[in-house]
Amino acid sequence: MSLDTLVQNKVLKDAMTVAIVCNQFGDTGKGKFVDLLSTWADVIARGTGGANAGHTIKIGSVEHVFHLIPSGILHDRAGKYNIIGRGVVLDPRVVVKELDLLDKASLPYERLRLSMNAKLVLPQHLVMDRIKEAKSGKEIGTTGRGIGPCYEDHTGRRGLVLNDILNRDVFVRKLKRNLAHHNTVLSTLDPDMQFTKKIMEHEHLANGAYFSQTQRFDLDVIVEMYATTYAGRIGAMITDTEARLRDYVGRKKILLEGAQGYLLSVDYGSHPYVTSSDASIEGLAKGVGIRVRDVDLVLGIVKAPYMTRVGVGPFPTEYGGERSEKHCQAEGMTIDLEQELYFDNALHHDNEFLRGIAIRKIGGEKGATTGRPRRVGRLDLPLLRYSTQTNGNKVILTKLDVFDDADKIEICKAYVYKGPAYRMGKYTLKQGHILFCAPQDPEILKHCEPIYGKLPGWNQKTPGIRTYEELPQKMRDLVEYIERKAKVEVVMISLGPEREQTIVRGGAAGIRS
Repeated sequence: MSLDTLVQNKVLKDAMTVAIVCNQFGDTGKGKFVDLLSTWADVIARGTGGANAGHTIKIGSVEHVFHLIPSGILHDRAGKYNIIGRGVVLDPRVVVKELDLLDKASLPYERLRLSMNAKLVLPQHLVMDRIKEAKSGKEIGTTGRGIGPCYEDHTGRRGLVLNDILNRDVFVRKLKRNLAHHNTVLSTLDPDMQFTKKIMEHEHLANGAYFSQTQRFDLDVIVEMYATTYAGRIGAMITDTEARLRDYVGRKKILLEGAQGYLLSVDYGSHPYVTSSDASIEGLAKGVGIRVRDVDLVLGIVKAPYMTRVGVGPFPTEYGGERSEKHCQAEGMTIDLEQELYFDNALHHDNEFLRGIAIRKIGGEKGATTGRPRRVGRLDLPLLRYSTQTNGNKVILTKLDVFDDADKIEICKAYVYKGPAYRMGKYTLKQGHILFCAPQDPEILKHCEPIYGKLPGWNQKTPGIRTYEELPQKMRDLVEYIERKAKVEVVMISLGPEREQTIVRGGAAGIRS
């Protein structure tokens, strides 16, 4: 029986609308499973985030990285629609660049559709993002793609939407109002425009073409680029995608593609160390214009038995702790460079910082968008329990093969609180309290010490295995330990980047629990 048939018979069953989300900090392998389920779907839609996301899909020996266009675009030739929904902040430059890459690879995109209500990323958003990041000393660790400022404009009721580029007069009027706001802010942050000028020399900002020595932003150049160049290239793709998807619900097979991870959600993450959109199933459904109850099955991706995080913020199980966090944020640090600096690393090394480097090398853990080395930590079950409260209990485990040569495995099963007395409403958290579900508050998380469960490794290469029964018993013990302790159901297991390196366990009957 083929992999596609196994997935459809054992996992998808009678579902018509399925969502792929991340139950961790992102970078868990959503792209592979969007690609896998795209053979089943009629429509693939993305509803949150922006060009700060990165989906890497390996087809044969070729890797495809997309930041905005849904991963299902590789199936356009099969007659499947790909949709970018209203919840996405869309940078036309990135879309055009990705279309050029598709052209170069002779991959079609005739059925790509862009929501007329998607939030429009403008040059001032990138400038604001990068100036604020520089001034703040990189406290948050954004990607500098203008995501936060664009969402801020939307909630501040001064933002533009994608459809505006099709109406020049409207675009000019709204652009002037938006620029007036940002110029007022920038006049305080960067009064002599030196930061602005330097930032706008970047290729993401037309290599300085948008800069005006007198007005800061050259209105005419921006209008020409957006309302002529970009509108001419993507105008035919802009439509009311929300109405289309609402009409498709229950009639066509819909696959929703999540971006980032639940633990970075603006609504559910630990502020301020979050992205600017809701990366949960709730945000994803809203971002494409349908209801959560329209979604029959939610599959949450979970990297195991380790997990990763890009940027700063609480990470209780991190290998090497604060040293690792600073190391991964160091200017110019790469996976290759750290291998030169710390060549004596291995999964069984006594030094946990060096174990983290070994995991990062084996797992290829660098950000698809930023290129930064990802911080690496043990699988955190309190965080997983927290994410499943919203995303449901059906999960897919990825990256288990990274630990094929490990002698032992540590998994965080709970926390012990080590900080000062901390009021939580009427309840006071005190030293020594045990926490089984991760709190949202970073003031608590930074004082949480993990309690680890220790399991033996399996010391066997697994990427060629195709059935659950053939997996090493100790790997199955690990899978079932995660299920039992986190109260989740593992429906698929990934043992490598290829589609075929997938174990279908099944049992994810129709409706999300």
